[in-house]
Amino acid sequence: MLEKVKGLFRRDEEQAGGGRPSARLVDALKVLAVESPGLADRAVAYVHRGEGPEVLLELEALRGGDVEALLGRPGQSGIYSWTTPAQDERLKAAVPGWTSAKAVTARSNLYTLSDSVTIPELVRLGRVLSAVSSEVDRERPTDPRWLTVLVNDMSRRANDRRKGKNGKQAPDRWTPDLLVALAVEGGVPEADAPAVVLRELFERPTSSGWASRHLGPALLGGPARDFVVAHVDVATQALPGVSAAGRTELVELLAPDPAATDALAPLLARLAADTSKGVREAAVAAVAQLPGERQREILTPLLTALPPSRLGTVVTRLAQVDGGLADLERAAEQSTGARATLLRDTVERARVLDAAQEDEPTIDVPPYEPLPETVLGDEFVQAARAAIDTALERARAEQAAHPGKGKGDDGWPRWRRQAVEQDLKELPGITDDDLRIFAAFLSGTSTRRPGGVAMRRLSAPGVFSRLPGITLLHRLRLQANEARGHSERFGWYRLNEGDMLDVDLRVLDEALRRIGRDDSEALIDELYFSTWWAMDTVTPENAWPYYAGRLDRLAAALDDRERTYGTTKLARALAVLAQLPHVPRRFLPRLTELALGEGRTYRATAQAALSTHPGVRGLAEQGLGNGRSEVRRTAAEWLARLGDADAVPALRAALAKERSEVVRAALLTSLESLGEDISVDLAPALLLAEATKGLRSKAPVSMAWFDLGSLPDARWAADGSPVDPTILRWWVVLAVKLKDPSGAGLLERYLSLLQEEDRARLGSYVLAAWVAQDTRNPSAQESEAHATAGAQQRYDQYQAWAKRSPEYYSVEASKTVEDHHRDLYREHQATYVGSAVKDKGMLALTVAMPGGELAATFQRYAKAHVGRRAQTEALVQALAANGQPAAIQELLAVSRRFRQATVQETAQRLAAELADRRGWTADQLADRTVQTAGFEDDGLLHLDLGSREYVGRITPAFTLELTSDAGKVVKALPAARAQDDPELVSAAKKQLTASRKELKAVVALQTQRLYEAMCVGRTWTAQEWQEYLLGHPLMSRLVERLVWVENPGTDAARPFRPDGGALLDADDEDVELGAGSTVGIAHAVLLGPDATAAWSAHLADFEVTPLFAQLDVATPDVPAGATAIDDHKGWFSDSFSIRGRATKRGYTRSQAEDAGWFSAYTKSFASAGIVVQIEFTGSFVPEENIAAAVTALTFERTGRGSGRGNARIADLPPVLVAEAYRDYVAVAGAGVFDPDWERKSQY
Repeated sequence: MLEKVKGLFRRDEEQAGGGRPSARLVDALKVLAVESPGLADRAVAYVHRGEGPEVLLELEALRGGDVEALLGRPGQSGIYSWTTPAQDERLKAAVPGWTSAKAVTARSNLYTLSDSVTIPELVRLGRVLSAVSSEVDRERPTDPRWLTVLVNDMSRRANDRRKGKNGKQAPDRWTPDLLVALAVEGGVPEADAPAVVLRELFERPTSSGWASRHLGPALLGGPARDFVVAHVDVATQALPGVSAAGRTELVELLAPDPAATDALAPLLARLAADTSKGVREAAVAAVAQLPGERQREILTPLLTALPPSRLGTVVTRLAQVDGGLADLERAAEQSTGARATLLRDTVERARVLDAAQEDEPTIDVPPYEPLPETVLGDEFVQAARAAIDTALERARAEQAAHPGKGKGDDGWPRWRRQAVEQDLKELPGITDDDLRIFAAFLSGTSTRRPGGVAMRRLSAPGVFSRLPGITLLHRLRLQANEARGHSERFGWYRLNEGDMLDVDLRVLDEALRRIGRDDSEALIDELYFSTWWAMDTVTPENAWPYYAGRLDRLAAALDDRERTYGTTKLARALAVLAQLPHVPRRFLPRLTELALGEGRTYRATAQAALSTHPGVRGLAEQGLGNGRSEVRRTAAEWLARLGDADAVPALRAALAKERSEVVRAALLTSLESLGEDISVDLAPALLLAEATKGLRSKAPVSMAWFDLGSLPDARWAADGSPVDPTILRWWVVLAVKLKDPSGAGLLERYLSLLQEEDRARLGSYVLAAWVAQDTRNPSAQESEAHATAGAQQRYDQYQAWAKRSPEYYSVEASKTVEDHHRDLYREHQATYVGSAVKDKGMLALTVAMPGGELAATFQRYAKAHVGRRAQTEALVQALAANGQPAAIQELLAVSRRFRQATVQETAQRLAAELADRRGWTADQLADRTVQTAGFEDDGLLHLDLGSREYVGRITPAFTLELTSDAGKVVKALPAARAQDDPELVSAAKKQLTASRKELKAVVALQTQRLYEAMCVGRTWTAQEWQEYLLGHPLMSRLVERLVWVENPGTDAARPFRPDGGALLDADDEDVELGAGSTVGIAHAVLLGPDATAAWSAHLADFEVTPLFAQLDVATPDVPAGATAIDDHKGWFSDSFSIRGRATKRGYTRSQAEDAGWFSAYTKSFASAGIVVQIEFTGSFVPEENIAAAVTALTFERTGRGSGRGNARIADLPPVLVAEAYRDYVAVAGAGVFDPDWERKSQY
C-alpha cells in the first residue's frame, strides 16, 4: 500500500534530496523572510533535505506573531484568516512583490502532490507549520501534532477562495492511504498508523458549524468509507474516542452504503450505545437502512446491555421492525425497574394503536393538473429586444457622462465603469435570432440554446424578470439549463417570487421530469427539507400528496436530526404527517416517542399528527401512568387538547394517585377544560393542604431573589375571608415551576377564587418585582470599582495594539487613563446584574391585573430594554393571557410593528389564537377591544362626586377638557366638599388620571391602525363600521376626520364623511349606507383627480383637519415588473438627517448585520405581509453622523405562501405604494442629488 501511494509522486526522492528544492516549496515558505533573510532558506533546506532541524526551535519562538498570520494560520481548520495592513507592509518590505495571498496559493499548488514535493518533504513541512502554529484545531495528545496541522492546512487551502488553479485537485489526491504513509514516514509504527489516521479523519473541532466539515471528498467520501471497512476492528476501538461531532459524521458517511453499514455492524452497535444522544440517533438511523432481521441482530442485544436512559432510540426503532415487539416483550420479562417500564410502555402503546386500527387504509390523494405548456411568441421577442436595447442605451449614456473613463476623481467607480464596458461589448452582439432561439428553448419547442453571452444576458434577473408571459415551467427550464451537471446548484431561490412555488409538489416533480431532470426527487427533497425560505413558501398542505406516494423519503427525513437554517428535516416531516388523512402504521412508534417524550421541541407537532388516529385517546391515557412526571404532564395536556370527555375517568383516576404538584395542576386544568366541575378540588382546605405540601419541596433556585413573605394580603371572593398566605406563596412557586407566562388553565382558575381587587393587586406586585429583578443594574460603587480596576489595563492594551495596527486603534489609543475610566464606568452601569427570565412563569399571575397597567409596563420595558428578547416575548404572552382591552390593543400593536421580528411573530400568533377562540379575525378583535377611556355612548366622561357631576369632553386636539357642574372649564377636580362622597371623589380622580392617559394612547394607536388600514385597503361591513367605529365614543371622533368610501373598488363606489351623526357626500348631501355594503378609507389614488379636488374643497369649507393626509399623494410611474423605485437615488445628505426624517415617519432601523452595519429604514405593514424599506448607503451602530445618500424604495414580502424577497410593485396595494413613495421622497429631501454621491458616501 505504501509503495502504491509513493507512485503518486513523480519526483524521485533521492534526486529530490540531492537536487534543488522545487519552486513551489520555496514560494510556500517565502514569507518567513519577514523575520530574517536567512530564515526562509533554512526552513526550505530543512524541508527539502532534513538539514538544520534546529530551525524548528526558531519557528516555535514566533508562534502567535506575524509569521503565523502571513502563513494563513495553518493550524486552524476554519476557512477564513486575516492579516493587518502593518503585517502586509512588513512582508512587502522583506520580499518585494510578494503577498500572503501568493504564499497561500503556493502552498495550495504544493498540495496537488505533483513533482514539486515528496512524502518526506511533506512530513517535514508539517513539522515546520506545526512549529509556527500557536493554536491547532482538532489537536489530540495521542497523535502527531504535525500531521493534524498538515491536514488542516491542506483542507483550508483546498477550500480557500485564493487557491491556485490546481488547488481544487488537492483533496482528491489526499487519501487515507496517503495519511498512513505520512504517519509511518513521520515515525508512527505501521501497526498504529491506521488508528492515527482514523482519528485524523473523524476528529472535529469542539464548536459546531461549517468548520466541522472541512475535509475533501477523498478524506470524507468513498475512499474514507472503504478505509473504515478495511480496518473495522481498529475503527471499533479507535473511533468512539473522537468528538461527538466526528462520531456522528462517521455514521453519516456510512449510512448511504448498505454494504458498508452491514460490514461495520459491530461499530454501529457500539455507536448506537453512545453517550451522545445525537450519535445514538444517527447510528440507529443508519442501521434502519438494513433488512429487518439484520436490524434486530444488531439492536436487540442492546435492550439489556444499555442503561435505560440511552435506550429510547433503539426501542423505538425495534418497535417499527417486524418481530421487534416480540424482542421488546422478551427483554421486558428479563428486566426490572426503569428498563422494564420503558419496554412495557413501548409495547403497550403499539398494542393500543394496533387494536384501534386493525387494517391499514390507503391514502387517497386529490388529483392535480400539470403545468401547461405556453409558447412564447412575437410579444416576448419584442419585449426582449426592447430590454436589451434599453440596457445598451443606458450604458452608452453613462459612458458619455464620464468622458474620463473612470480615471482620476470623476465620481465613476471602477466597478461601474467595468460593468458599462462589458455591456457595450456584449449587448450589441445579441441578435433577433438569439431572442427567437431563447423563446423556443423556454417554450420547449426546441432544445437549441442561444450562444453563451446571449444566454447569460437574457437569463439575468434584471432582464428576465421584466419579460412578459413567463411561467413557472419556463423558469424551471431556464434553471435546469443553468444547473446542468451541478444538481447541488439548482437555484430554487430564483423561483421564490410571488406565489410561484405555492403549488402541489407533484406539479414540480412532473415538470422536472418533463424537462429532462432525472434527479427530481432529490431536488424536491432539497426544496422542501433543506431550503430555509421554503418554510414559508412551500407549505405542508402542498407537500403531503407528493410524499404520500414516497413514504420511504418521508421516513428518512423523520429520522434526520440535522438542523438547516433554524429548522430540521424532522420538523418538516412531522408537518407533512400532520396533513395526511391518516398516519401509516410504520410511523406510529416514532410519533408516539415524540408525542409523549420529555423533549418539547416536536411534541405538539407529533401529537397533531396522531390526532386523527382512532386510538389516540388510549395512547394519551396510557401516558398518564408513565414513571416520568414530565410525560404524565404531557399526557394530561394532550387529553385536554383532544377534547374527548371520555377521558375524564382516566384523568380522575390519575389525579387520585398523583403526587407531583405540577402534574396535578395539569390534570385539574384538563378536567376543567373537558367540562368537569373541579370546584370540590379547589376548596380552601384542599388548596392549603396542597400548598403546604408543595412548599416542603425546595423552590426553584432561580427565584431565590423573590421575597415570598411580602406578598399582599388577599380574600376569598366567595365569603370575603382571608386567604392563608401559604396558598399565595405556593401559587407563585407553582407558576415558576410551570414556566408558562400565559397563566392559562389552573392558575387563572385559582386567581378567579380571589376578590377582584386582590387578584389585581397580587398581579401588579409580582409584575413590579419581576421587572425590577430583571432590569437591576450595578450600584455606583460597583461600577466605580470596576472602572478603577480596568482603566490602566485598557489604556496599556490600546497603546500596545496601536503600535502594531495604528490604523485600527489610534482613536482609542489617544484617550487618557481618565477617559478609559469614564468609558468603563458608563459601560458597567449599562450592564444587567439580574435576570428573571428563568422565572417568567410567575408572569402568569398578571392574568387578572388591570390591562392598562400591564400594557404600560410592557411599553416602558420594551423601550428601555431592547436586548431582552426572551423577557419581552414572555411579557407579550402575558398581554395575550390578560385579555383586557388595553392589553389586547398593546398586543395587536406589537403584532403590527415591532423592532424584533421574533417578538412580532409571537404577538401575531397569539393575537390570531385569541381572535380564533372568539370566532373573529385579528382585525375584528382590534375593532371590538378599543378602550373607551371611561367615555360613555354620549361621548362624555361622567365623573360623579356625590352631590355634583363633572364632565369630560374630547377637544379637537384630542385632549380631555373638564367642566364643572356650573359649566366652567377647569384643569382638575376640586377637593371634596362636606356633602360629597369621599369614595366617589377618590374614584373620580383616579378615573380622570386614567382617562387622560388612555385617551392619549388610544388616539395614537388607533390613528396608526386606521392609517395602515388605508394603505392595505382594508374594508368593513357597513354594520360593523357603524357599530364599532362610528358608534364608539372615541373612534367616532377619529373617523369624522377622514373621508370614507362605500363599496370601494366597484362601480357603485361612493365617498362620504361622517359629521355629527350624519353621513355627507362632497356636495353636503346625506348618504345612507346600503345594508350589504362595505366601507373603506378613501385615498387620492383611488378617488381620481376630480373627486380629490371636490373633497379637498369640502374639508376646507367645513374646517376639518384630516387625521392624516389622504388627498395629496400620487402614485409614481413604475416600469412593469419593477421591484424597486430609485428615482431619488443619489440624493445626498448625511446619516443623521436621513434617520431623523425616516423615524419621524414611523420607520425604524433595519436589522444590523456584521459589525453593526445597516443600510435601510423599514416600516412593517403586518396585515399585508409587507415591509417597506427606504434604502441608503448605510451606517454603523452605534451611529456617528457620516455622509450618506438615499438609494431605493423596496417592498419585502414576509408572509407565508407568497415567498420572501422583494415584491413586484404592480402586485402591491396602490395606496401603500403611494404612501411609501411619499416617505421616500421626503427622506431623500434631506439633501439634493449629487452626481458624485457614490464617491462621497463614506460606505
